[in-house]
Amino acid sequence: MKKTIMALSFYFLISIVFPYQVIAQATADPVLAAEIYKIKVIDNHAHPLVAVNENEKDTGWDELCLGSTGESESEKALIPYRLSPASPELINIWRALWGYAHNTINKEQAIELIEAKKHVMREQGDNYPAWVLDKIGVDTMLANRRTMGRGLTAPRFQWVSYADMLMFPLDNERAQKENPDHNGYYTSIERVLKQSLKDVHVARLPLTLDKYLTKVVTPVLEKHKCDGAIAVKFLTAYLRPLDFTNPPVEKVRKVYARYVNGGKPPADEYKALQDYLFRYIAREAGRIGLVVHIHTGFGIGRYFNVDGANPLLLEQVFNDPTLRDTTFVIIHGGWPFAKQTAAMLLKPNVYADFSAIAFLIYPRELSEVIRSWLEIQPQKVMFGTDAFEVGYMLLNWEEFAWLRTDSSRQALALALTGMMNDGEITRQQAVGIARKVLRENAIKLYKLNGS
Repeated sequence: MKKTIMALSFYFLISIVFPYQVIAQATADPVLAAEIYKIKVIDNHAHPLVAVNENEKDTGWDELCLGSTGESESEKALIPYRLSPASPELINIWRALWGYAHNTINKEQAIELIEAKKHVMREQGDNYPAWVLDKIGVDTMLANRRTMGRGLTAPRFQWVSYADMLMFPLDNERAQKENPDHNGYYTSIERVLKQSLKDVHVARLPLTLDKYLTKVVTPVLEKHKCDGAIAVKFLTAYLRPLDFTNPPVEKVRKVYARYVNGGKPPADEYKALQDYLFRYIAREAGRIGLVVHIHTGFGIGRYFNVDGANPLLLEQVFNDPTLRDTTFVIIHGGWPFAKQTAAMLLKPNVYADFSAIAFLIYPRELSEVIRSWLEIQPQKVMFGTDAFEVGYMLLNWEEFAWLRTDSSRQALALALTGMMNDGEITRQQAVGIARKVLRENAIKLYKLNGS
């Protein structure tokens, strides 16, 4: 009993001596928060839609058609609570974007809201995507898409193309059968590879690996760069783990030559070829000035292999002496492996963004993730929304972008407030770090125009 009383007394004493530190974990410094909300941000990763006429559909934003997993209706991926109709946050988003005047939502109000949204889209025309950026306080958005299009023009939108299709040139039927959830993914990636061949005027896959590299892979990357891309993205974690080995070229040459005309390559041999191609693509991207984005952490679908997307699996790639001229960005920050991501930021050529985390978890927890990175390498951390299409008029890329931008500002304010209260930084330094995270780090990395 005596020990219990002593413990309670010690806890009470600590709460008296350090009251502000406890409160600060849940409350942002108001002056700092106000400064953060003034910053026009650079969105490192998103999937905005082109401007379309009514009843038209944008088909160029995704490489893998992530909605086509082959799952039954009852197996569809669960969505986070924040994105469900029950979330009270949606009312605030609709009010901010579309002037929604109600405190509830029913069928009639939903129709009213959709009509208000359609009215803005008609009124803005090709300017609609830029209008969305203005509403959410985004200066420039990096658009990760197969192709750009109406309304997605520089400098407000910068293109991030895809590169996965170049890694899977052989027959993929074996992998499809092993995981039927991926049927739609492989169908999409094979279609994109065929289009890529046409884009560089190649009628069919070359018969040797060396010619595939020089006649297809490098020309495709160079064309993307010429067409305005500033980075390339890998969604490979949806198809296989990120454990890229460094196989000898003699081995993979034989695999390519043996199966390029048909036949089903054994899984281990095909993986070796993919591993080699990944490193070649990353090396070529660095040579021509393209940053490499890699999907890490959680993914869409109930059966996504989260463990296979751990950023620690990429350490040997980051350490590869032949890839020192390539800069990598850990997209989505590898969540739930955020602490591992913090360690990877100590690599000279590795950055990270917290895109998508901001809609999975609320600002309080997100602030802990951000703080753990800022205390390691604040000049390597970037903001992103991962805004994408869900095919639902009341909650689409626009609403996603608003939610994630607002949540990120809140979380960043909380993280920096905690660092201020613990004596790690001053308020002036906190404002400077906020500008780096929300804007300046991306401007420097991609050599964007900005102040």
